[in-house]
Amino acid sequence: MRYPLISLFTGAGGLDLGLEFAGFKTIVANELEPQACETLRQNQILSRLCGDELKIFIANACQQRCLNGLEKRQVDTFFNRLELDRFPCLQHAEIIEGDIRRIPSSLFKNMIPKGIDLFAIAGGPPCQPFSKAGKRKTFDCSKNGDLFFEFVRLVKELKPKWFIFENVKGLAFTKTDVLYSVCRTCGSKNLADFRVRQLWGENSFPSPICPRCHSKKTTWMITNEPSGSLTIIKNEFEKIGYLCFSKLLNAADFGAPQIRERFFIIGNKAGINFEWPTPTHFNFNEYVNIQCSLFEETNFKPWKTMKETLWNSGHWYYGKFDTEKAVLWVKNIVRPHDEPVTWSLDRPAPTIGAHQGAKLAFAPQGVPKEQLIRQQWHTLGKRQGDTLPVKVEHVYLSDEELLQLQTFPRWWYLHGTRMQRAFQIGNAVPPLLAQHIGEAILKAEENQ
Repeated sequence: MRYPLISLFTGAGGLDLGLEFAGFKTIVANELEPQACETLRQNQILSRLCGDELKIFIANACQQRCLNGLEKRQVDTFFNRLELDRFPCLQHAEIIEGDIRRIPSSLFKNMIPKGIDLFAIAGGPPCQPFSKAGKRKTFDCSKNGDLFFEFVRLVKELKPKWFIFENVKGLAFTKTDVLYSVCRTCGSKNLADFRVRQLWGENSFPSPICPRCHSKKTTWMITNEPSGSLTIIKNEFEKIGYLCFSKLLNAADFGAPQIRERFFIIGNKAGINFEWPTPTHFNFNEYVNIQCSLFEETNFKPWKTMKETLWNSGHWYYGKFDTEKAVLWVKNIVRPHDEPVTWSLDRPAPTIGAHQGAKLAFAPQGVPKEQLIRQQWHTLGKRQGDTLPVKVEHVYLSDEELLQLQTFPRWWYLHGTRMQRAFQIGNAVPPLLAQHIGEAILKAEENQ
């Protein structure tokens, strides 16, 4: 039995892939970006091709402007990975391309096969409103700030048994104004509806009747809370009858060769207790004083490294390389002096962001100090352009390498320009992490 799932903000399908590996089946997927939708459609086509038909598909794909001119070795690599045996992911999904704010729940309902009860809704609304970046914007400051409410709307109207809500780790600690109604009679404090909060200051709203003692003597109160965004979001799910569980998870703790922390809210309307998946890997460097036998007894493994994942047998372009000199380098990205722009290969990759994925490069001889200073000068009142670039021997990470660091299967096809493909990978949930979450949900189902 596979459990029916509706996917929102699907992107390149990372969350869906992991959930389908766990036993779910995506029946409807919604995504706004055309190139991501085409990624999903082309993978559906690829899952049904073999032999000469597959060769024709790959030959046509290599004629895209962004792929045209590849070296023979790169074409062969592209062909070989798409020729691998595939798990038929998203094969049965109806893909809705468009803005979720303009899509009624009735369209999703009409796409659910008759006699099928919807098991789950999963997705991660665009994370910029809750990110640490810039001015730590919350949903007050961005046109996408209320997209989470569209997720809540569809959960409310489609009534899945479970939902899986994913976002950046900033959701757990970003300071946000939270609006409460306070009863002067019984002293109770209750969160305001999200819509009231969003329009607060533009309109005057009468304070509501106290839900506890039914007194009309209530007043509004605003507090700025460290985890206010999380408080508001969980309240909206709880109001529609879902028991919620939330936690920050690191993909590296579950076997991904990448340090990537994502925040999850898991909810169900049946009152089922949910236990988070147990990590399988640990940062061994933090436990150097613990006897190795402890890891053997518990089956814990050290975090996976970039080298063992990608380059244990040498690099495809440079061949053998000096492991003490070679680094992962984010090219021409300017960062504060205390934030690195290179990383040793004997550790997991840093978080592959949507905007930096296309700039990650393998540098076999390392990066000269002068170049590192150029990329971190701005904290000293200087700019990168104040001096000439320093020559660095390097090659950008390929699609396949980025896919492996993000734990996508090697055979997953990406549509679009190089920047668009890297953006899709960087925005995705690591499928391996999603699989662990999906398996934990199904375990909770079995134990209820």
